[in-house]
Amino acid sequence: MEEHFFESLLAILCASLVATVILQRLRMPNIIAYLLAGVIIGPQALTWVEQPADFAFLAEFGVVFLLFSLGLEFSLPKLISLRASVFGLGGIQVAFCTLIFGAAVWVWGATPEAAIIIAGALALSSTAIVTKELSTLRQVHSRHGQLSVGVLLFQDLAAVLFLILVPVLAGDGSSSLWSALGWALAKGALLVILLLSVGKWLLPPLYKEVAQARSDEVFVLSTLVIVLLASWVTHSFHLSMALGGFVIGMMLGESPFRHQINSDIRAFKDILLGLFFVTIGMNVQLQLLQDYWPRLLLFSICLIILKTLLISVLVKLSGNSKNTALQTGLNLAQAGEFGLALMALGVMHQLLPADQASFIILLSIITMTISPFLIRHSGKISGALWRIAGGDNGRQAGNTEPSPELPHHGHVILGGFGRVGKTIASLLENNDINYIAIDHSVGVVNAERTQNAKVIYGDCSNLDILNACHIRTAKMAVLTFRSIEDAKHTIEHIRAMGVSLPIIVRCSEHGGFDELISLGANCVVPEMLESSLVIGAHALGLLDMNESDIKDQIQVEREFQLKRQ
Repeated sequence: MEEHFFESLLAILCASLVATVILQRLRMPNIIAYLLAGVIIGPQALTWVEQPADFAFLAEFGVVFLLFSLGLEFSLPKLISLRASVFGLGGIQVAFCTLIFGAAVWVWGATPEAAIIIAGALALSSTAIVTKELSTLRQVHSRHGQLSVGVLLFQDLAAVLFLILVPVLAGDGSSSLWSALGWALAKGALLVILLLSVGKWLLPPLYKEVAQARSDEVFVLSTLVIVLLASWVTHSFHLSMALGGFVIGMMLGESPFRHQINSDIRAFKDILLGLFFVTIGMNVQLQLLQDYWPRLLLFSICLIILKTLLISVLVKLSGNSKNTALQTGLNLAQAGEFGLALMALGVMHQLLPADQASFIILLSIITMTISPFLIRHSGKISGALWRIAGGDNGRQAGNTEPSPELPHHGHVILGGFGRVGKTIASLLENNDINYIAIDHSVGVVNAERTQNAKVIYGDCSNLDILNACHIRTAKMAVLTFRSIEDAKHTIEHIRAMGVSLPIIVRCSEHGGFDELISLGANCVVPEMLESSLVIGAHALGLLDMNESDIKDQIQVEREFQLKRQ
């Protein structure tokens, strides 16, 4: 049994690796690669994996960590700034799409429970694809980008509710649907209050102690244990494990540890989520594609057109331009990864037949494959359609959202927020220059955030932390380290990303300054040397030396000492 499981797992990992490498060359999402890998190695094709159910429970943790990461992105200021698009536009979109698709699927012949799940799956869009494409195109902060993100936020909230609903709909039949829903909501409310209490009063001091240990292993292990414990609690109450992950993530989303946690958990999330999508692909019935490909293609086109029209009308009625409305509709026209998760969980709980789920999964895969093209060319498509319709493209100026809490471009990144970092931050603020500071001391982060300092907890040599601070659009990086090795690692990582912004480094240690320059630092300031030179300059001044002579001598001495390092 163990050997069979190991061989199957190895086949999954190898197929996933090959598929992702090939499809990344074609600029296709990794989700599609995982799904195709599952289809190819599954029991419907090569039969390298004959029992996909062996991996179902493990793969479900991919959804748990996905919702945990999603919870980390939820913050009260973000929801308030996007409240119109999140709760207004997003709520109406999900409600309308669910009603329309649910009625159509019920007429198609599905049971009411299956109709609810399928409708919910089709109403949701792909957060992974849309946000990735908008980030690549640098359109996240455009008007249609902000509206798309707002709707996606509500869809993600709705996805949590749908995922919770699946085990409720799969009850033993001893009670009515409404009583089961009521009991589930009561249990859910109780658990949410419990988890929120834990997140508010227990997790902050816990993470403070963990961070002070300065151990990456302890930090990652703590996060894993917390997420799994929260999932176990909700699972033991016969609710979705994803609920526990989401609530705990949301409570940590306001903490200064958010970026470091997200960085540490990303590898686990991506691998387990990839395994989840591979298991979905292995359950796809290829015979359906062969028998019903014209119907699948037609339904996929109808889904894209219907969602585009519905979302475009809603966006236009909310007071936006025609062009913005149509671009937003094209961005959100596809089905999404949460829909695939709903299909998989629906089959696991025997709420819908495998052939119906496979049909919806194939339909979703087709729309998700087309989606990157629609997003990349949404401006051209919307402009062309409005020209054909005989109107202007409806561009309007001034449709921008409020600035986010942390700056996204034109800022300075400060590595370390000790005495030197605070002084530099003060000078930047006095000149109206934005900054983001990164510090590995939880005490410093907590103290400075109470003073409204823009500082986050994390390791500034970590690529994910640097990306979270938008280093590609920053003006400069100022790194204040005691250790030469820390400075080397950070500079290497920044330059390896292809980022060419100026880097100033301050170090307490002696030696290795030429190497820092060779690695890509623009300026290196040795603290002890500069302190001694400042003292020397003051001493010479008090001894009535000429000011210009003092400057020349200080510069000569600086160059001499640097050569000796």
